[in-house]
Amino acid sequence: MKWYTEHKAIIKGSPKHMKKQSTMIVSIILLIVFVIFALLNTATVEVNLLFSRVNTPLVLLILVCLLIGALIIYLFSFSNHIKVNKEIKELQKQPNKQEITRLKREIKQLQDENRQLKHSLTTRQQEVVGSATQPTQPTNN
Repeated sequence: MKWYTEHKAIIKGSPKHMKKQSTMIVSIILLIVFVIFALLNTATVEVNLLFSRVNTPLVLLILVCLLIGALIIYLFSFSNHIKVNKEIKELQKQPNKQEITRLKREIKQLQDENRQLKHSLTTRQQEVVGSATQPTQPTNN
């Protein structure tokens, strides 16, 4: 049992490693589906581009449309990602209200402690000055 607990991470695999494996498996499955789709759609279609007509395989036309759509989605998500990152940076620059409250409380405690120490110092100084100015009583032996 001891060996198992020591090597549990190696046996199970790390979460990052598992995520990479699952991504690879999904990618391979999608590639196989696309290849089958391409083999089934080999027909040639005519595309009217306003200024000319082009004959192209149907699968190529579908692939180009998918890539253009993916590019558009990426651009929209990228701009949104930039906005979110900018907001996060701005929020991180602003001090946290709880942190401000905690620091104000700490400042008040330190000011109170400082006042007490100054008062204590003043009373000790007065005691020292008072004992130095009092005449000493002669002792009778």
